[in-house]
Amino acid sequence: MAESMQKRDDDLICSICMETFRKPVMLPCQHSFCRECIDSYAGKFKHVKTNESPGSTGYEDVHQLIACPLCRASTSLGKEGVAGLPPNFHLAEIVERFSSGVNVEDDIPYCSLCEEGNHVRAVKFCTNCGVFYCGDCLAICHPMRGPLKRHQLISSQEYLSQETSQGQVSRDHQSTQQPSCARHGQPFGLYCEPCRMVICMGCVVEHQGHAMRDIPSAAENNKPAVLSRTNELEKVFGETKESLSGVLRLHRKIQENQKLHTQEVEKAYRAALGALQAWRQHSLDGLKTSYSQWSVECSAIFKHLQLQAQEMERIVRASKDLLASMDVEFLQGSTDFTKTTDDQLKGVRSELEKHEVSRQKLLASVQHDQVVPRQVTVKETVQECQDLEAAVGGQISPLRVTSKFLCIKGIQ
Repeated sequence: MAESMQKRDDDLICSICMETFRKPVMLPCQHSFCRECIDSYAGKFKHVKTNESPGSTGYEDVHQLIACPLCRASTSLGKEGVAGLPPNFHLAEIVERFSSGVNVEDDIPYCSLCEEGNHVRAVKFCTNCGVFYCGDCLAICHPMRGPLKRHQLISSQEYLSQETSQGQVSRDHQSTQQPSCARHGQPFGLYCEPCRMVICMGCVVEHQGHAMRDIPSAAENNKPAVLSRTNELEKVFGETKESLSGVLRLHRKIQENQKLHTQEVEKAYRAALGALQAWRQHSLDGLKTSYSQWSVECSAIFKHLQLQAQEMERIVRASKDLLASMDVEFLQGSTDFTKTTDDQLKGVRSELEKHEVSRQKLLASVQHDQVVPRQVTVKETVQECQDLEAAVGGQISPLRVTSKFLCIKGIQ
């Protein structure tokens, strides 16, 4: 409450003199200042002349342009200067009431549509509907479009000001004047029941033979019918307010459910994304292990074959050297060469067979591990995920996503 009082006090202070407003006036930008303060402030700005326009009298208009002390918006004071600025009567009244110790907020009525126990002070009053609205109810129940676009909305403070002034004027008017006939200028004194209208003594001739009553008794006689209709209207009005409250509750429920479902979707998305990231990392780790092992085995086969190739190259060179030697040397070395070469060829062929077996086995492993796209499917139940697993083969991991399941093939 202290903070509210302090804020309200600050709202009643002129931003130029830093004192409570004295005879506040309003600039076109809707900012208000003391008349004396803005007059002194305007003295800092020069007068300017407007260019003569076609069809003018030949005289140049002289006016003064000032910048708003708060928002710097340009304002033309016109020929009257500061005296031509409109007074802010509403602000002046609030200052007067606040200075006298009256709590302005206590007079502001509550919203007509809010639920019992959750009353909120009204911010607007519709002069056409006769209903007070808080900010939420105004946006939902009284949008300024369509047929409601023509309705006049005023602030709650403005309504209080109008109510006070109109009430006083009405009371003064009633105390000083009595309704009179427009034709004869005489006060009304009788009520014609067949015609259902009030008349003066000058109208009696026109209503000869009609049943007449004095105005007080006629008013009392007609009040029950009006009261009955008033009660019926109040009943229907109450039902309308109840319906509006129900629609308002429904709208809030829609907003709450949208928020909750959005959170569920985001949560499910993060869970699914986490599962897919885990599958990705698991798959990459498995690929790295398998292909690293296969690369080592392939390198070992290559090195063995490379050594055998070098040995065969050496034997081929020795054979060519033996063939190119003298006959005696050829005959002396051919026997040993033939025996040695046969043993080496036998060993090389055996190694080649072993390496070929290893190569074929390794090739089969690599070809068997083909890269295929993983299947991601949304199913209603775990049973449907199991049926999918039986249909496609392989491991299926069902991940719960809100009321459904995200079935991902390949996650172990």
